[in-house]
Amino acid sequence: ITKAPFYVSNDTLHRDLLIPTVKNVAKILYKRFHLKLVNHRNPLIQDLSSRTLPGDPGRRLKRTWCRDLLAN
Repeated sequence: ITKAPFYVSNDTLHRDLLIPTVKNVAKILYKRFHLKLVNHRNPLIQDLSSRTLPGDPGRRLKRTWCRDLLAN
C-alpha cells in the first residue's frame, strides 16, 4: 500500500503513518468490553468480569490471555 522497501520495518510504518498495532487495538477494545461487563445489570454477566478464572488453572504454555491485557 505504501510501496515501502522491504527493509522498512512494520514498527516504522506504524509510527510514521500513525496506525495502531493489532495488539494496541485489542487492548483498547478488551478494556472497553471489560468495563461493560463490570457495570452490567445481570449478576451472571458481572461474574464474568473477574480477572482470574475459577479454579486458577495452570498455564502450560507462555500464551497471553485476554485478561492479561487488563494488567498493562
